[in-house]
Amino acid sequence: MEIFTKVVHTQESVVMTIVKLCLKSLQEFVRMHTFNRSGFQQIQLDMQYLRITLKDSAEDEAAVEFLLDEVIVAAVERCIDPSPLEPAILDRLVQVKLAKTMNQEPLAS
Repeated sequence: MEIFTKVVHTQESVVMTIVKLCLKSLQEFVRMHTFNRSGFQQIQLDMQYLRITLKDSAEDEAAVEFLLDEVIVAAVERCIDPSPLEPAILDRLVQVKLAKTMNQEPLAS
């Protein structure tokens, strides 16, 4: 899969390229560390949250999905006890976080 394509001079293209670079950097960071079960589950939870929040704004959705999956694969490979969260628990945790994010009031200036 081709991840880094030519950047078009639009805001969406530049932002998507930055997102892909960040995810690729995160993957490399994960490959250099060792995780326990809770560290792995936190990465799994974070990637699921990003998957949902980036889905609507992802210009190159397939590449973003691939990179999110690659971060999780790298975490599994570097985890002492890779016990993934159950899908129902994972979805519930993400939904709670999304609900909190939506109801949060802006900071006063």
